[in-house]
Amino acid sequence: MAGYGWKNYDVREGGTHVVNDTRNKLDLVTHFIRDTDSNHPNQWNLRVVALPRPDAPDSQHSTIFVYLGIEAQESSAECERDNDTGAPKNDVTCRGKVNGLGDLNLHLSDDTAANQPPLTHVTSLTVPVEAVWQAKRILIEQLQNDASPRAQIHDNPGKGNLHFIQKIFHGSCQFDVQFSSGTKPAESKPAALAQRINDVQSAFGSRFASTFSPQPPFQDQRSVDFSQYLVSNLMGGVGFFHGNAKIETSASPPYGETIKAGDPTNVQDKGPYQLLSAVPSRPFFPRGFLWDEGYHLQVMMHWDMDFAMTIVQSWFDLMDDDGWIAREQILGPEARSKVLPEFQTQYPNYANPPTLFLVVEAFVARLEGEVHYRGAPSRLLDQQAGRTVLMELYPKLKKHYEWFRRTQCGGDLTKYGYPDPQVNEGYRWQGRTPQHILTSGLDDYPRAGKPHAGELHVDALAWVGTMAMALDKIAAFLSKKEDRATFHKHTDKIIRSIDSIHWSDSERSYCDTTINGNGQVEKVCHKGYISLFPFTNKLLNSTHPNLGAILDLIQDPEELWSPHGLRSLSQRDHNYGTGENYWRGAVWVNINYMVLERLLDLTKVPGPHRRRARDIYIDLRNNMVNTVFNSWEETGFAWEQYNAETGKGQRTQHFTGWTALVTNIMAMPDLRTPDVVGPPERSKSTTTWPPHLLLLTVIILLVMWYLFRRKLNDAWKLISSRRISDKRPGRID
Repeated sequence: MAGYGWKNYDVREGGTHVVNDTRNKLDLVTHFIRDTDSNHPNQWNLRVVALPRPDAPDSQHSTIFVYLGIEAQESSAECERDNDTGAPKNDVTCRGKVNGLGDLNLHLSDDTAANQPPLTHVTSLTVPVEAVWQAKRILIEQLQNDASPRAQIHDNPGKGNLHFIQKIFHGSCQFDVQFSSGTKPAESKPAALAQRINDVQSAFGSRFASTFSPQPPFQDQRSVDFSQYLVSNLMGGVGFFHGNAKIETSASPPYGETIKAGDPTNVQDKGPYQLLSAVPSRPFFPRGFLWDEGYHLQVMMHWDMDFAMTIVQSWFDLMDDDGWIAREQILGPEARSKVLPEFQTQYPNYANPPTLFLVVEAFVARLEGEVHYRGAPSRLLDQQAGRTVLMELYPKLKKHYEWFRRTQCGGDLTKYGYPDPQVNEGYRWQGRTPQHILTSGLDDYPRAGKPHAGELHVDALAWVGTMAMALDKIAAFLSKKEDRATFHKHTDKIIRSIDSIHWSDSERSYCDTTINGNGQVEKVCHKGYISLFPFTNKLLNSTHPNLGAILDLIQDPEELWSPHGLRSLSQRDHNYGTGENYWRGAVWVNINYMVLERLLDLTKVPGPHRRRARDIYIDLRNNMVNTVFNSWEETGFAWEQYNAETGKGQRTQHFTGWTALVTNIMAMPDLRTPDVVGPPERSKSTTTWPPHLLLLTVIILLVMWYLFRRKLNDAWKLISSRRISDKRPGRID
């Protein structure tokens, strides 16, 4: 496969998807377009164009399957060939009714201008509802049962809940599919659809330029195509998921222990649940992940704020009465087929980084006019509509925050002799094993050896700070003064704890802590992404005494800096590149994006590191975009992570989840012009007098002049007379 994905896609209008299939020597272009006819508001059109690749033999025959599956009880459709199309009767119409959704209509028609129409076969089946999602397996079984050398399905249209329509063709092929719900589809008009496709593509390009507006040096057409690819495939991966989830309902295991697959546990199927969500990778991770989704929406909210907030609401609708949201949404048998059994069960005491709070906070910033919005017309950015949405979300956000503080709390810090115990703000990720903390999102990132009930994780504390500050902003918008006072208090304690518990003077870094064999608190310092969370999560202001050390860590090529982005783990750490090597050195876009955002913030406010932040920002922005772009140019894909030494994409390909944040990075300002960040700062050697001392000095000088003005005047006259006498010609002896 030379590449596949959306060239352009808008969730409300549709777009164009391309598959470059080198093995079958065929390029497949599909245009998925919403109908604009007001009489058919629920109609979508699909134009399929198959073109042989340049190296395809002249004799090549190809086949394409379109299938219609109905996953509702007591629901079906009937497919038949149209009687009025003439021979060969290739047009197919399917009509049916789905419980809860109403009527459906699907019509498939060939390109009437084709010299050699494709051969069309239709097979209609009735299968168990729970098996409809296995259409590919069922199709292969149908083909294996047919002795035809061309792998043709039987031509047997009729009634059922699973229908296959096969197109067999020589050379190229084009056909259209119209789908509508609730109404009869409009008459097929190929020319009108072609114009609509062109209009959608043109509108996408224009709107993309105004919404994301890539900044120098990323304004060439190839860079714009790349950026459009990232956003389109992120939005093209949005899906509606429905089904039961496997949830552990027994008592939580002791800290540091997990219930392993095969152990006797009380796992129950709960639900059904439903979720609207983007996914990290449609072919490899086709389900919702809680901490990924906050990053996904930080791209999508620029394009369509209302749609992004609809997804946020969908996630919080999953929350249980305690405030828990499962970190991974594995809903139904189809989703479970992609996940190993030991990872399918979700635990109600397991958390995940609460990135959705960042999205809601950004929504408030746009409501208040702090950030300009250039996306699709928004109903929710109206003050009243926005307030209504926030009033609905706020209790859920608050409940999730309280659940997180309660379940991930580090316990009584006085018991283990932690400094500043009266603050009592320390947290740890439940579900840790000696090798992993999947709940932290940083799976195999090195921590302390054996889990201890007294250990504390710096990133967990930083995320609590993120929630507290976001809730404070939302509460301010909703005029909830008492809540604001609570969140202010929490934030102050968190900032104190970040330094008193997690800062190491000897390592000049933020670290986890554990309890050693002597029962004493001990820092566990594995410098890397977790060391940056106090910085990225805005718990350090521009004059914080530890900020310089954080920038040192970022900028040091022996630690995190690489020509391809920031490493997840320091090169100096003995765990660098070892074991699974997932979060042990590779470059990840999401954390690099957070660092860039914070560096950009520092360039906008006075502080001792303003110029340095600008310089790091310029280089890191350039490195990150070039790394992801060059790998895309070479392979045709965006990747899950990037090699810190080579810059090559690795692990999961077609990972257009948070890797799409590169689009945001490209749209960040170009700060290579020095005056962008304001006038140069004074050097440290320059003495700056406080205003009150300057005023006092002036007053003293004026008083002295008044008291000694006569003596000063006489002295001046004497000096002047001597200068005049010195200028007279000397006597010649």
